[in-house]
Amino acid sequence: MTTIKEIADRANVSIGTVDRVIHGRNRVAPETAQKIKKIIQEMGYKPNLFARNLKLSRIFHFGVLMPKEAQDGGYWSQSADGMRKALDELKSNQVKGRFYYYDKYSHDSFDHTIHAMIHEKLDGLIIAPILANATRELLKNIPDTCPYLFFDSDLPDTSPLSVINQDAFQSGRVAAELMMRLVPSAGSFLVIKVIPDDYHINARIRGFIDFFNEIDRYYIQVLDANIGDDPNCILPMVDQFIHHHSGLHGIFVTNALTYQVAEVIFQLSLFPKPALIGYDLIDANAHWLEKGMIDFIISQRPETQGYQAIYTMFRHLVTKESVEMKIPLPLDIVTKENMLYHRQYNHL
Repeated sequence: MTTIKEIADRANVSIGTVDRVIHGRNRVAPETAQKIKKIIQEMGYKPNLFARNLKLSRIFHFGVLMPKEAQDGGYWSQSADGMRKALDELKSNQVKGRFYYYDKYSHDSFDHTIHAMIHEKLDGLIIAPILANATRELLKNIPDTCPYLFFDSDLPDTSPLSVINQDAFQSGRVAAELMMRLVPSAGSFLVIKVIPDDYHINARIRGFIDFFNEIDRYYIQVLDANIGDDPNCILPMVDQFIHHHSGLHGIFVTNALTYQVAEVIFQLSLFPKPALIGYDLIDANAHWLEKGMIDFIISQRPETQGYQAIYTMFRHLVTKESVEMKIPLPLDIVTKENMLYHRQYNHL
């Protein structure tokens, strides 16, 4: 049976755009609507009768368990924006979202949040499994009738409906290849391991080190940045490391806090400047990328992750369509020269 996602992929548009065309809503360019209608006819798509009669049925409540939006330089607000966009598109289909925020650097905050959430009547859960052990405990208390999916990170030995994220290990290897292109002969690299060291942070580091294991002319040191104990620990830590280690050629930051390292490099006026690679096109990182302090950013498309998460749960619960167990996100490499494109045009 043809699905809305297959139509969207073929038309190179979002699922929400196809949904608006199918249900006769506005806000779709005439030429795009005509193209989608032609594909629908060619693929023999038939709208799900259950979905068509949703207004006569109950409301579906999706719970979203994620870090506070302001954390990691506002990275999580981008995921939440993608979810809100999808929920707005689906509001006429009796779908509502409830957000449950926790401090990703505090287990007590996580426990308090899930205590409030677990007593709510939810039809499905969308989880960012950053605190691995705490998330595993949560999953033991989720009823079998409540499906869950992960975004941003994975959690081995669990059974989510779907996982929407990047290949973390491969992204670490991509970061390493970029670093070697910036430092082609030989070099000493620092890796900032941001704690809590969840699955995808560790996988990124493994990928980075694995790449250089094949080459014997590079030295790598990993430093733990315990943000939970001190939110500002990265700046003095890198400052101290640079003052005590000569010949630092590059720094790899394993999450969105890359801008904090860029600030240190700028303040110390280091020359030659060590190469700097990190994640996520948040405002602070975009600023330092523009200034030349950050060389490369690997974008995870957080808006797309959030948007896809809502629609994946919608297709599973509401329209009863099959969903993909793994929805991989591309490894977007953002530079100063292509940053404007990535900031102006979303990929939902």
